[in-house]
Amino acid sequence: MSQPAQFAPAAVKCPHCAHEVRYYDALHSAFFGCPECQVFFEYPETGAPKQLRRFKETPRHTRPLALGSTGQFEGETYRVTGYQWRCEAKSPNYRWEEFQLRHETTGANRQLAVFQGHWLLIEPTDEQYRPTPGGHVETMEATYQLYNRYSPRVLYAEGEFDWNILADESLTISEYISPPLMLVRERQNKNNNHWFRARHLEPREVAEAFGVTMSRLPYRNGVGAAQPAPGHANWPQLATFSLLMALAVVLTHVYLMMWGNETVFNREFVTAPPMAAAPDSLGQPALTSGAERPVLVSPSFTVPGTGALTVKLWASLNNNWVELPYALVNEQTGQQFAATGNLEYYSGVEDGESWHEGNQDAEALLSQVPAGPYHLNFYPVADPGKSEAIQFRATVQARATAGSNAVLALVLLLLYPGFIYARRAFHESSRWENSDFSPYS
Repeated sequence: MSQPAQFAPAAVKCPHCAHEVRYYDALHSAFFGCPECQVFFEYPETGAPKQLRRFKETPRHTRPLALGSTGQFEGETYRVTGYQWRCEAKSPNYRWEEFQLRHETTGANRQLAVFQGHWLLIEPTDEQYRPTPGGHVETMEATYQLYNRYSPRVLYAEGEFDWNILADESLTISEYISPPLMLVRERQNKNNNHWFRARHLEPREVAEAFGVTMSRLPYRNGVGAAQPAPGHANWPQLATFSLLMALAVVLTHVYLMMWGNETVFNREFVTAPPMAAAPDSLGQPALTSGAERPVLVSPSFTVPGTGALTVKLWASLNNNWVELPYALVNEQTGQQFAATGNLEYYSGVEDGESWHEGNQDAEALLSQVPAGPYHLNFYPVADPGKSEAIQFRATVQARATAGSNAVLALVLLLLYPGFIYARRAFHESSRWENSDFSPYS
């Protein structure tokens, strides 16, 4: 190839249509794609140019980045010098675009790839990695998981290249992901491995780097191979903080349940034997009315501070039931807090197997009970078909803790991180739908 001019861009003529193809790398570029006739050719340093392939397909969509345009990444200026349209050999519907970027000062090359609107900035590395049999690559910063393996096919190319891109069709490419990073291995045989490091870019970053509008870039569809999950930057801290706070709520609730309650009343009562009222019009016995029920009045006790009270009831029952309506009465103000405990217990043996049902205890939470002296009024109702009295115990605990409050606190605390976790899980599931190596299979 004749010595090009020392200023860019220079140009070579296409051997098929004589169209001038501009180029910027005077020292390394030897392969070119003609945008006029779709011919890919080699222009060696000596000898005549050689036509290598004429592409049958041409992208109908507008290129998001124009050849010759410049952009900045990490404060460094790069120029777009080459463009490729590629697909997977066994899955030709999986198509993507690659832009060759040349550093304006050093001449180093990077690749900017886009698939379904998801962008990757790719650069070579001298590192050599050893994938495990399970498809993982361990590095100092992350664990990468095998996501894709394929051989590429070049559908179209234009601009300049410093290697024969058609030779890439003999490669096997493996992609290992640890979003937002990716490791790419190009392998031709066991002894010929080339590795590349890639980083996910948001479309906004690409648009700002090259000074183009977002509408010029391809629409983003689905989840990209290396696209980080929602909340990627803050998720570890958020998850750790939320779990620690949830643990604190649980431990506090357990502590209050075990040591925070103060028993202010504990006493046993015995009901009067059930008495049936006069028979009704059908000759059946009727239960006594509320006004006729005997009242059991407890001794006075003191509630030390305004808050919640737990009233626990237990009755000695055997194939019987008792209903214990009661009222907690403030002896200074007359204010009452009413509740009812329904207790029943039945057991027996059927077909050689014992059984039982019901509960001998009940519990109620009375909230916002003011401090002061109180007593309990019980209005027990028992089975009129039974003749025995029923023994029951009433226990009152002050400064009670409501399990529902702890549950509510946990729900509120975990609501946002739970939402983010669900989004992240859906994101990961969607990401692996396009992979033959999905851990969700």
